[in-house]
Amino acid sequence: MSSPISTNSLKKLILKSDNPRQKIELLLRTLPYTIEVEQAREEPNKKVIDGLIQKLLMVRALARKNNIPTHGLIG
Repeated sequence: MSSPISTNSLKKLILKSDNPRQKIELLLRTLPYTIEVEQAREEPNKKVIDGLIQKLLMVRALARKNNIPTHGLIG
């Protein structure tokens, strides 16, 4: 199993991409679902969930900074 990308590295990749808005919108849709899936596992991994939450918080901050709607997401 490979290790997940760090939140800081993900942020850099998003900002360097050709279309950061598209990446932010994609992550705003997929990260909450991914967190739910991990939480629903028989033995959820707290470290994985915490990492995903940190990524979601970072993406939400980027969305606010770039005036991208978060569709009611709190945080």
